[in-house]
Amino acid sequence: MTSTCDKIENFLDGPFISSYVNVINKYIRGLGNILVVVVYCITILLVITSFGIILPYEQWYQSPLLLLFYSIIGVFLFINIMYHYYKARTISPIYVPGKDQDRWCFKCEHRKTIRTHHCGICQKCVLGMDHHCIWINQCVGSHNHRHFFLFIANLTVATFIITIAGYHTAYDHFFEYSNGKSFCSAFLDYAPLQSWICSIDGFSRNAVIFSYLLAALLMLLVGFLTGWNMFLISKGFTYIDYLQHSDHLALNPSYRNPLHQGFVRNWRNFLGLRRNRSFFRHVILPSSHPAFLPEEEEKTGLLMDEIV
Repeated sequence: MTSTCDKIENFLDGPFISSYVNVINKYIRGLGNILVVVVYCITILLVITSFGIILPYEQWYQSPLLLLFYSIIGVFLFINIMYHYYKARTISPIYVPGKDQDRWCFKCEHRKTIRTHHCGICQKCVLGMDHHCIWINQCVGSHNHRHFFLFIANLTVATFIITIAGYHTAYDHFFEYSNGKSFCSAFLDYAPLQSWICSIDGFSRNAVIFSYLLAALLMLLVGFLTGWNMFLISKGFTYIDYLQHSDHLALNPSYRNPLHQGFVRNWRNFLGLRRNRSFFRHVILPSSHPAFLPEEEEKTGLLMDEIV
């Protein structure tokens, strides 16, 4: 049976459209390089606004112990976000040679396993491919899916905390001209960057409003993406697996996903929690341990253990 993904892949490889697709893919790769820089710039702005403006200003409304808690959690989340973003962006895709009966990739000129798919943007075959993400400028697959998920999960938590902790700050700066309250007009005990930030006319108000609205938007959008990934992981799917599964179900309603090994085992496999690895040390804290691929364990075990 030809799956939806294979039909799309064959269509894009067709002689009529392939030349246009190659041009588009080239521009997407260039756009990806730009967006990576945008991610780092936005992160710097959010960090300066959160630690330099929001937390100091919230002294007017919240207890020092709660602000200290927010600060510690914020530093922890920042480290995790930057670490997992870097790993998701830089780890190279895995290639596992297919067998004689497997599909042929006309671009890479080799056999590819059933869970390997060619990415026209990356110009590579990717094992366990989920999708191509322009924000990390490469594919999400077996090589980096865990890092990608932990990146968006930590980002969702971080933006949620910004929206909760910074509510009073955002409100006062939204209505600064009517209530007269602002970061630069307040006398704050713990605001080491206040003089520098307030020396730039209008920066504090614009930074607070922009950062707060951006954090709220990211909380919703990235939060939805995180929830979608949690659903797929719980079922043992990547997004492409999910599309292929839908094709199988359309022909055979009793079809069962062979990769689904139960909720707990699916998550343990995805997070790489084997060989006595603990959830706290290898998930909560940054860790470069490899993922676990149930269908390729023997063939790719050495390759996966080499990824750090």
